[in-house]
Amino acid sequence: MSARTFQIALALTVSLGAAGARAETIFVANENGQSLSIVDTETSKTVTVPIPISPHNVDITPDGRLLLATGMPAGGPGSHAAHGQSGGGQLVLMDVSGSAPAAPTIVTVGGHPAHVVPDAQGRLAYLTDAETNSVVVVDIAARKVAERIPVQNYPHGLRLSPDGSLLAVANMKSGTVSLVDPRDPEKVAHVPVGRGPVQVAFDPSGRTLVVSLNGENKIAIVDVASRKVLRTAPVGRGPVQVFVTPDGKTALVANQGSAAKPDDRVSVIALGTGKLVKNVTVGKGAHGVVIDPDGDTAYVTNTYANTISAVDLDDLTAGKTYPVGKGPNGVAAR
Repeated sequence: MSARTFQIALALTVSLGAAGARAETIFVANENGQSLSIVDTETSKTVTVPIPISPHNVDITPDGRLLLATGMPAGGPGSHAAHGQSGGGQLVLMDVSGSAPAAPTIVTVGGHPAHVVPDAQGRLAYLTDAETNSVVVVDIAARKVAERIPVQNYPHGLRLSPDGSLLAVANMKSGTVSLVDPRDPEKVAHVPVGRGPVQVAFDPSGRTLVVSLNGENKIAIVDVASRKVLRTAPVGRGPVQVFVTPDGKTALVANQGSAAKPDDRVSVIALGTGKLVKNVTVGKGAHGVVIDPDGDTAYVTNTYANTISAVDLDDLTAGKTYPVGKGPNGVAAR
């Protein structure tokens, strides 16, 4: 893919997202398509553009200007499913603020990165690296790795607490969550949570953490202050990503299942009791989940259907489905 081809495609994409001032824009990492899909929810139009990695996860800086995508080089040593293998993992930084953005910048982080989150100021990006069992800290302005923070075995998902004082990291092969003070990374606690933790989500207060347990078909609800699991709750098959609603009352859990036996549900769990509120049917292989900035709609990537689904959070029903690229995984909203 030439730089010129990329610039043309990206300019078309951002123009699409800018068409409606109040339109929500959804960004999707298409891991099997080496592309990003950008969906304008006002017009229901999707544009998919190639990027130079097989992206697994995406996020966007708080000002909505810079898109972050993690993955392995396109055509490189395997997809994210093989991560843990040695490889030149990359972070792609893409300005999506205007109609004529520059081509993406690539920061080589090494190893095999999974998820990424920016800090509240948009100065730093935190990435998990399963190969080195660490969190990679990238200085966004300098476009370089600033630090590596040791965690435990096979880190995957991560999130910052609402006040930015705590970084939670799901360690899939350790069955733990690492709670790290990003200002003093030597201050770290490893909390046992269960088998196969994939992703984490804080409630708005930062006092409760929800962890998806892919190896148990459950979530764990953790009290952050005591560093203990309060309760677990059963969900669907193969839970992956999780997101807490803005009122802090419920967690949305995307259940992917497997290629042989896909799940297609988002489990809505009451955090206070661990009880199932509802299973919302979306598409095959529900994987990524994000809630829009207005807090009224969730968007779920359907890995085996090459779509994303909108879920109305008022009545917990599935709404529109949007086509995206191949193998959609991570998702972000602006």
